[in-house]
Amino acid sequence: MIWGIAVLTLTLLVVALIPFVGPIAVIMTPLPILYYCFRLGSMQGLAALVVAFLLVSGILYLLGRPAHISAFIIIGITGVMLSEILKRRYSVEKTFAIASPMLFFCGVGFVLYHALQAGVAPWRMVEMTIEATIKNNLTLYAQMNIPEDQLSMIRENIAEITRMFTDIFPGLTLCGAILTVWLNVLAGRSLLRRGIGGFPDFGDLTLWKAPEKLVWLLIVSGVMTLAPIQVLDMIGINVLIVCCLIYLFQGLAIAAFFFKQKQVPVVFRGLFYMLITVQQYMVIFIIAVGLSDLWIDFRKRMTGIKDAPV
Repeated sequence: MIWGIAVLTLTLLVVALIPFVGPIAVIMTPLPILYYCFRLGSMQGLAALVVAFLLVSGILYLLGRPAHISAFIIIGITGVMLSEILKRRYSVEKTFAIASPMLFFCGVGFVLYHALQAGVAPWRMVEMTIEATIKNNLTLYAQMNIPEDQLSMIRENIAEITRMFTDIFPGLTLCGAILTVWLNVLAGRSLLRRGIGGFPDFGDLTLWKAPEKLVWLLIVSGVMTLAPIQVLDMIGINVLIVCCLIYLFQGLAIAAFFFKQKQVPVVFRGLFYMLITVQQYMVIFIIAVGLSDLWIDFRKRMTGIKDAPV
């Protein structure tokens, strides 16, 4: 219990106090909450989380720093929610189908709450936040000695960039929820499947495939992006973003299957995944692999299994 409180307190302090590490680490912050809710049990894990919240709030108050109450609440809800869903031992698809929308609507609820507090429309609140983020990034880029012509181009197009990200905000938010669930479930699976019962066995995830009917949703959303009606175009692009993320997961499963079959060293696997995070063309390629697997079935070809003769 004491170790749980200490780890959770330290995790939340990292998010609140370290400017560069905090935003990167925040997506994985629910993991220790998930871990201790499993290890200590739901009630003791929740008690450890509440004590950690109080300690962090007190430390931040003494330091004169903002308490980040909304962020802490979302992090806490995510960790506890994932723990409770995983204890029910659903399939991997059902786990994501329940957890991701719950996290998404939790985020939407906080946007609505802050919009009401500020007395502005929720969409306008999103727009203001995105615009402020772009301007803050400009300040950061200037300190990093980014060429002035690139900074000027961003400054001149702040309105267009803000409008673009506002339009795709729902899709990006849902993708963020899915990614948060995915990373924490995978990490939690590695931490908890040994020695602590209750964590579901999702089987060999390198064999995972997206539902075949998803391709029709991808096609329809792609057609909608070409519609002259702005609302249809906006809905289409948001659905398309989510579909691409799902096919990215399928492409990553194929890559992991290939690495396992060929016994590729961990170092080279790490370099591959690092390349994906920094190179957008690799992301597009992996999505294409995941989508084309519907017709090619890469994993069957890798294992040399042939279709039975008719």
